[in-house]
Amino acid sequence: MKKFIFIFMLLVLSFMHSKQIANATTLEWNKLSDLPEARVGASVGVVDGKIYLAGGGTPTSVYSNKTFMYDPSIDKWTEKKEMLSPRGGAASVVVGSEIFVIGGVSENKAYNKFEVYDTKADKWTQLEDVPFKTLKGEYNVQAGLIGNKIYVLGGGNEFHSYNLETKEWKTENDPAADIKFANGVVMKDKFYVISGNKKKLVYEFDPSTNKWTIKKNGINGEYLFSTVYNGHIIFPLYNTFNVYNVEKEESNRPITPNGDSRLAASTVIINDTLYIIGGKEYNINNGFNRLANSNFKKVVSISLKDLGLLNNTETPGDKDPEPTTPPKDDNTTDEDGDALLIITMVNGLQKEYDLSMKEVNAFLSWYKKRDAGEGPGFYEIDEHDNNKGPFESKKDYVVFNNILMFEVNKYKK
Repeated sequence: MKKFIFIFMLLVLSFMHSKQIANATTLEWNKLSDLPEARVGASVGVVDGKIYLAGGGTPTSVYSNKTFMYDPSIDKWTEKKEMLSPRGGAASVVVGSEIFVIGGVSENKAYNKFEVYDTKADKWTQLEDVPFKTLKGEYNVQAGLIGNKIYVLGGGNEFHSYNLETKEWKTENDPAADIKFANGVVMKDKFYVISGNKKKLVYEFDPSTNKWTIKKNGINGEYLFSTVYNGHIIFPLYNTFNVYNVEKEESNRPITPNGDSRLAASTVIINDTLYIIGGKEYNINNGFNRLANSNFKKVVSISLKDLGLLNNTETPGDKDPEPTTPPKDDNTTDEDGDALLIITMVNGLQKEYDLSMKEVNAFLSWYKKRDAGEGPGFYEIDEHDNNKGPFESKKDYVVFNNILMFEVNKYKK
């Protein structure tokens, strides 16, 4: 009877498992529905759990006026009202149900157009141009919302704010910096400009003091894309993540599964899930081409919660970070001999690992800690002799939430 109930549970859970969560035993990127058209450097924003994508470079032009909406609940893209000013490489800011798009390039000419999209009415409205003295071009304008103002930095030497109540522009103190193709984000009511300079400097603007502060050990690179998660600035950089801790002034790379190498993608976070949309494949030899690759319509997502980023990026005063190999638990068995660890996932699939008892005990210790709400959401398991192919090593990243049960079969060689 118990065996029948167990099999029945496996079948039910398998059908309930959506394609966005996982069809694999290990932590991986989830492939979602492709963009209707390939895009690079498109403006993006989230309203009511839906992703809106506007403009961007196409396979034949560096600018577009198309607007698309993606609904994660049904994994579907829908075309919406076109932008008034076609553009690519523009900045964007979300305010309530509206998305403001700023700057960029159109018809191979940089310009300072400023318009807003009302997602409820599906309507674009032209606003007063950004008062830049010189046009900044694509990927060279950063913007963020603090209070009732949208702050806009262009080229590192012109800084303005737009008052949403009075609908007026005001010139602000600029950082007088040499910044090119950088990223701008807002975190804890401060505006940050990161990357775009070879010295890895991070520029922080505090509107309460009206001053810029320079922080070190940032990210070096151009045409990158970034977002903010749990008090950290995240760059899904090429095949890995780069996480910048503002308070510590340091960046690190937590363990992540391999993904596509890409530049100038659009990225957002919804309920702990990171979405990366479009972009270009990274090629160190060919540099950056502003046109989109005709076949690059890829949209992927990954759970930041399962990646355990909080445990890999603790701030001062927090608990000690989770060690790579957890300490031996009092309830674990001795470390003599070897064992076959068999993990059954919630989708019914199984993985077998031939490990030493020391490695098994480390897994057990991690599992018990995670079950108590501590530690990262995934565990790294070395495949050892199971590694097949021309690889120096192969590791699985098992997600705690995807584990239904496991068993340990100890033996001696």
